[in-house]
Amino acid sequence: MGRTNLIFRAAGRLVLAAGMLLVAAGSAVAGWEAGTKLGFDSNVGRSIRGGKSDGYLLAYAGFSRGPSGESRGDWVFSAVAEGAAFASVTDLDSAAITISPGLVYFPRAGWTITVAPILQAKTVKDTDQSAVAFGGKLELRERLGEKAWLAEHYAYRDSRATSDIFSYKEHAVGALLGVNWTPAVSSEFGYEFSRGDSFLSVGTSTATSGGTGGSGGGMMAGMFSSAFGSDVVKERVDRHAIGATIGYEWTRSIFSVAGYTLTVLRGDVGSSISNAGFAGVGYRF
Repeated sequence: MGRTNLIFRAAGRLVLAAGMLLVAAGSAVAGWEAGTKLGFDSNVGRSIRGGKSDGYLLAYAGFSRGPSGESRGDWVFSAVAEGAAFASVTDLDSAAITISPGLVYFPRAGWTITVAPILQAKTVKDTDQSAVAFGGKLELRERLGEKAWLAEHYAYRDSRATSDIFSYKEHAVGALLGVNWTPAVSSEFGYEFSRGDSFLSVGTSTATSGGTGGSGGGMMAGMFSSAFGSDVVKERVDRHAIGATIGYEWTRSIFSVAGYTLTVLRGDVGSSISNAGFAGVGYRF
């Protein structure tokens, strides 16, 4: 209960900090966005034996401030509040607030370097998974001609959940290629590799066995998760994610987007594979 109260207090501080930054952001390079997404995940429990698929409905509202472009250095900011409801595994229903202030630098025309800390408070119906997370991201983005761009990033994340099984630390690197095919149609194709902790569902017999973690880490003793109906363990894993998104601008304010991601987690107890996708609509104002 103590850690849960800390999560809600942290969420309140994030809301206050976000509000103060919104007041300072101004309107010239800032905007609001709201939308909804309908998605699916073929393996919501990160199971190493098949896994359970589920669908979800997500709604979000966010604010962002971009660079003005009037100087070689500027500051940026984003704040997003979102909530998700699952069709079957309702213990995964959640709400989260994420804020990310940052600094951006333009080393040359068409290039940007952005450094941004990331803070998040998330509450989950399965309270074991409620968490406060912090980290940061370094991104280099280069324009390739008039219609394409390339971006590379490094990110670090430390998530402290109510239960240690669902807590994790990870380092990630990735790259994406974006293309504006027409004034209305754009797409991005990306890959990310990360190394860190992750929970894996292992059935009902492996969780209490010891062992050494993949990638040089250690595997913790497991626990039974009522949300997944299975024992889960925390292990050091390698994660590979390949994804693509496509967006369509119906008007200056209304847009739609769809995406797909294949994720593979590899650890000593086994591998977890999931296919996830979504389709959504949004409104900018």
